[in-house]
Amino acid sequence: MVLRGGSDRPAIRSLSGDQWRVVLFCAVLLIYLVLTLGIVFKSPILTLDTHLAHMHFRRRFPTWRPVIFYYVMLGQRGPATLLFLPFFLWTAWRRRSTAPLVMLVTALVLLNLSVGVVKYAVGRLGPRAHESAHGAIAGAHDIFAGGDIYPSGHVSNTVVLYGLIALIVTRHRAIVGWAAVVLSVTVGLGTVFLDTHWFSDVIGGWLAGALVLVALPWVMPTTQRWADALELRLRRWWSARRARRRGRHAASPEALPGTPATRPRAGVGAGSQDRPATLS
Repeated sequence: MVLRGGSDRPAIRSLSGDQWRVVLFCAVLLIYLVLTLGIVFKSPILTLDTHLAHMHFRRRFPTWRPVIFYYVMLGQRGPATLLFLPFFLWTAWRRRSTAPLVMLVTALVLLNLSVGVVKYAVGRLGPRAHESAHGAIAGAHDIFAGGDIYPSGHVSNTVVLYGLIALIVTRHRAIVGWAAVVLSVTVGLGTVFLDTHWFSDVIGGWLAGALVLVALPWVMPTTQRWADALELRLRRWWSARRARRRGRHAASPEALPGTPATRPRAGVGAGSQDRPATLS
């Protein structure tokens, strides 16, 4: 879109919605890349990770540990997805559209692929695994060690799942959006409290989840076409199956008039009903 000024002022070009999405995606991706390089090649973020791990929050506040442990399950991919799957099913039924379910499946596939590649490429150990391996937390630069802790899957799944719910709802979207933000932040901090993740793992999870949400509108048209084609095939298959069943039923001997299966048996005619039964 172009905004025209006066005769002495040049025209100002503003960005469209899709262009803003490209800018946002590139910015988040750049921050994500810088953070990852900072973890691999050492940076001040590792000092912050080590400092927070040395706080040992779960040992200093043991009464909070069970509560936070179950709270962060809201970010666990399996339980959280099963918990909110009825909402996506109900929304798809109410709208008479497969789009909510396709959006959920597409987002989860993108999330698993993008996060999984980085996890196994970096191979970082978490605070608890690092302490078990070394006897104490000596530093947060424990990479290429067969771990899968960076970025946080808990946090990235929280961002994507509750972000999707905020995008799908039609009422109170602002409230649901802020609730998604609060859940993403608190679940991430909860994993730091439990010594499951370094703080940079949590930041990486926020960024990875945001990338999936930003990229989703670019991928959805393709996956929706695939889903529509699959639905059409299934409908045709079901219609053909029902037609074959109706054809077999119509061609069966029992369905044809005058066949031996439908003729009166000997001795069971209309007159036989008036004759009394005799004992032999």
